[in-house]
Amino acid sequence: MTIIVGYTETPASRAALDFGLELADKLAMRVVVVNAGPGAEHRSESQLTQAETEQLEQYLDRFSVPTEFRQYSRGRSTVDEFKDIVAELSPYLVVIGSAKRSGFAKFMMGSVAEELLRELPVPVLSVKVPETAVASNAEEE
Repeated sequence: MTIIVGYTETPASRAALDFGLELADKLAMRVVVVNAGPGAEHRSESQLTQAETEQLEQYLDRFSVPTEFRQYSRGRSTVDEFKDIVAELSPYLVVIGSAKRSGFAKFMMGSVAEELLRELPVPVLSVKVPETAVASNAEEE
């Protein structure tokens, strides 16, 4: 079985990745890490750069869990990409990071996480950033 983890270069996504890897280790599953966004001239901030991709792949190599990284930037929405990946892999679970956003920001920008929770036909687990990570990130800034 497979656990899919949605990933962008954010603390929330890193928390989701770490949770997904830990769970996969306990359940003897593989992890498919997915970075998806519009691509081309509509490149999203959520898409990983080449350097970020290399860092992620090096990070994944440190785990004994079988992992695979996929990046999609085909001009489709993140939700549509995830729907196709879920249809292809029939995962046990999809794990996503959840960032705290105010009501107005959520209204203006929407929430991919909320849409994934509503639209995917498999269990979706939303992981918050641990409080210790939030505090250490604030100190770094």
